[in-house]
Amino acid sequence: MALGRFYLPVITTGLIFGLGTININSVNAIDKKLVNTHIQNTASVKLKNLKSTSKEKVRIAVLDFDYSSVANVESWYWYIRGDGKGVSDILVNKLVDSGKYSVIERSKLDAILKEQNLGASGRVDTSTAAQIGKLLGVDVVVIGSVTGFNIERDNGGVCAFGVCAGGKKAAANVQLNVRMVNTTTGEIIATAEGKGKSGRGDGNLSVRGFSINSNSNKESKLLTLATADAIEQVAKKINSDSSQIAAVPKSLPTKEALVADISGKSVIFNQGSSSGYRQGMKLSIERVTREVKDPATGKVIRKITQQVGVVELTEVDALSSIGKIVSGTTFKVGDVAKPTE
Repeated sequence: MALGRFYLPVITTGLIFGLGTININSVNAIDKKLVNTHIQNTASVKLKNLKSTSKEKVRIAVLDFDYSSVANVESWYWYIRGDGKGVSDILVNKLVDSGKYSVIERSKLDAILKEQNLGASGRVDTSTAAQIGKLLGVDVVVIGSVTGFNIERDNGGVCAFGVCAGGKKAAANVQLNVRMVNTTTGEIIATAEGKGKSGRGDGNLSVRGFSINSNSNKESKLLTLATADAIEQVAKKINSDSSQIAAVPKSLPTKEALVADISGKSVIFNQGSSSGYRQGMKLSIERVTREVKDPATGKVIRKITQQVGVVELTEVDALSSIGKIVSGTTFKVGDVAKPTE
């Protein structure tokens, strides 16, 4: 028995080794084929990803929603000044999650509005929206209005000045109207509408049949859920119109760039995607030949420039751009770069 136990592993190993030796060429051939197929597939996937990422997303800014169309708007200030401020933020999150748009960050939008004193009244028309968009370097500005906003209670319940009494059940209704403005032409290129509703009965909150267990009686939660429901409908409509929106003429950045470095046929600039610069954009490279100053203050009021060439952008990150020289040879660090197309 001991002898059998000793030879069995040796015989088994020998059989395996023999089989491996007999089929080694065929196995190698199969492995090579699999490896080649894997490399081809990997290369194909990388090429596909490269093509998809090279497609420039439409740059969008979402302004705060306007509540002035709401009946008895003063009665709802308790909500508008609180949770109601987040309506535009909900839409921003939805658009970002879709992956179809490049949405401008809130801090940059607020800075422009404060600096230019635009939209101070809370109401923004299409011409003002286009002006804001140009300053931000975006292609489309989203402006929205809350056109319906109320809480209903059954069994004779009443809501006034944000305080509701009576009634076993409550329901909130929110209606939104959204317009998308082309910043180049000031035209409305797409619209969307959302009608949201949420209800609470016996301690439950629900949106479109989805119930949320809650013992809260705060009307702000009802309104927020109804708003989220309306925003969901608006975002779905905007995303379905993405091809139409992508066809709008791209806006040109209002902020000029400067040549930061030159190496052979490659030129680096000090502005990038955060200022609206994008791959494929052409820049006119110009040199300042004369400065005109205000005789009263001594400040420069105009710079006279002369074109020295054209560069097409090939790579763009948030803070800088790289381009290839299309024409011209005498570029210098500090030359002005003006977007042309």
